[in-house]
Amino acid sequence: MPIGEPHTYQTILNINNAVINQRTREGLFREITHVMEPVFHFDRTSILISQPGEDSWHYFSPAKGVTIPGLPADKLPISKGMIPYRAMEEKRTIIVDIPNEPDLDEKESLLAAGLSWMICTPLITRGQVIGSLQLSYKETFPLSREGVDLFEKVAQQLALAIDNMLAYEKVERLKDKLAEEKSYLKKEIDTLAEPQDVIYASPSMSSLMGDIMNVASTDSTVLITGETGTGKDLIARTIHKMSSRRHNTFIKVNCAALVPTLIESELFGHEKGSFTGATARKIGRFEIANDSTLFLDEISELPLNTQAKLLQVLQEKKFERVGGAKTLSTNVRIIAASNQDLTLLVQEKKFRNDLFYRLNTFPIHVPALRERNEDIPLLVNHFIENFCSRLNRHPPHFAPDALETLNHYLWPGNIRELENFIERIIILKSNQPVTEEDVDSILHTSVEQEKKVITLEEAERRHIKSVLKKTRGVVSGKQGAAKLLGVKRPTLQYRMKKLGINPADCK
Repeated sequence: MPIGEPHTYQTILNINNAVINQRTREGLFREITHVMEPVFHFDRTSILISQPGEDSWHYFSPAKGVTIPGLPADKLPISKGMIPYRAMEEKRTIIVDIPNEPDLDEKESLLAAGLSWMICTPLITRGQVIGSLQLSYKETFPLSREGVDLFEKVAQQLALAIDNMLAYEKVERLKDKLAEEKSYLKKEIDTLAEPQDVIYASPSMSSLMGDIMNVASTDSTVLITGETGTGKDLIARTIHKMSSRRHNTFIKVNCAALVPTLIESELFGHEKGSFTGATARKIGRFEIANDSTLFLDEISELPLNTQAKLLQVLQEKKFERVGGAKTLSTNVRIIAASNQDLTLLVQEKKFRNDLFYRLNTFPIHVPALRERNEDIPLLVNHFIENFCSRLNRHPPHFAPDALETLNHYLWPGNIRELENFIERIIILKSNQPVTEEDVDSILHTSVEQEKKVITLEEAERRHIKSVLKKTRGVVSGKQGAAKLLGVKRPTLQYRMKKLGINPADCK
């Protein structure tokens, strides 16, 4: 229909019917171009959309449109000298004779594209400017006064459609986040008991809890250090539980358990098709943990290139999914933990110095169990109560000398070792007396095993080797070691490489 004929409302109705059911950006902008072109006969059209919390406006040049040199593909920093800025700032339609416009930031780029005229109108809905709509022409400006009025009315309808699309995108992002959070929580339920409080009576733990209460009310980054088994995970959860973020899900990532090639995907997410096997978009832990706490356990195991990207997120509070161009903002509180001396790793160039200082804003060191003997009786009673309830057993009866032996033992495995000891005692001595000899016997066996195994890494190495011997060196497949161990093949291969295991040596 030629512009200016008295069928304005029919034209608007046709355009509205065409775009009203479009929910994706691609579909909506494609349909906008398709329905507007027969009416306005433009040479190029473009749309700018505001994204809250970002400095740039997202830029789209739908299906039909000449390329403008120098303009980015997806984001456009808006300056005061640009046409869309003026239109949105003044909330009015602007028509520009490009060659004769003296103060125009994008003049050179528009002329290089062969464009002579532009009409730009703000997209306004509910009193808020959400973007702008531009039409450009190579030759003379073809719109009459009636045509400009029609363009403005069409823009009002398109503003509603775009606002609905943005709302739909927000809902979809929330659905993706909730789906990932649900999946994460299902995994956590399998590995966690009921939430626990920190149990203590010792001066060292009293001082530590004072530090926790002081830092919990802030958003400061916390670095928790301490030996394996001291309860760094519980301390991190306690900080979260005392914070203003406690109503949101506490998110944990064990950096040592991630395959290097998938660490960035796990942390930041990825887009569909960004790499082999990326069959769908994945929401990363930083996105899930928005407005909550992200606990990075075994932070020393992060590769150096991932450390650099983590530092950038900590500094800017922004990131991109793997294979994605859209910048995402995150309001996440970071708690990191390590059982290694990070200062030594920094000296050895295995950990970034700048990342260490960023993480070490508020350091917390968890004392070993041998440094808090006053807490052992409380922990013993706590574990007895928990395991008796869980295992449906009656409590054993500790003789005084048996408890004394527990107090003088050095507990190289810390609280985790004590917990395992109590579980074993309950299984063996339910509703029976526990003597000093009983404790010595079990602890002596544990000490001998500790001498043989030495470290968790060595225990893992021996276990993987024994499984590989059963499978005669076969790693994958239904009868392979990965299947028996309950892990994915790339994960097992990564652990084998790190532990120096050659499957050929295990046949």
